[in-house]
Amino acid sequence: MTEPQRRFTISVPPDVGQILESQGNRMASAYVTESVRRRRRVEEHKELLLAAGIHVTEQGVAEARARRLGVEAEWPPERFEAERAKIRAVMEAEMNGDDAAPRADAA
Repeated sequence: MTEPQRRFTISVPPDVGQILESQGNRMASAYVTESVRRRRRVEEHKELLLAAGIHVTEQGVAEARARRLGVEAEWPPERFEAERAKIRAVMEAEMNGDDAAPRADAA
């Protein structure tokens, strides 16, 4: 059974208001819902990392982003996409409980 919808009245800055208005009345709610759920997934991921003893810092994120952008600049787009596809396949297999799935470090 679906839970009843809840209605909120919120104030947002003009730039956010423009984005929501561009979505239309019905789609603005879906847009906000997806944004909140995405944000929560990020927070849960950070909590898992912290529980595992991994401390994410702004500096560490910036350094990792710089390394990633360096790799993207050096690799041809086809190679980069092939590696992303391999990683995605491994992650999906792991989420589906596939014990025979290839390991990400085996590639």
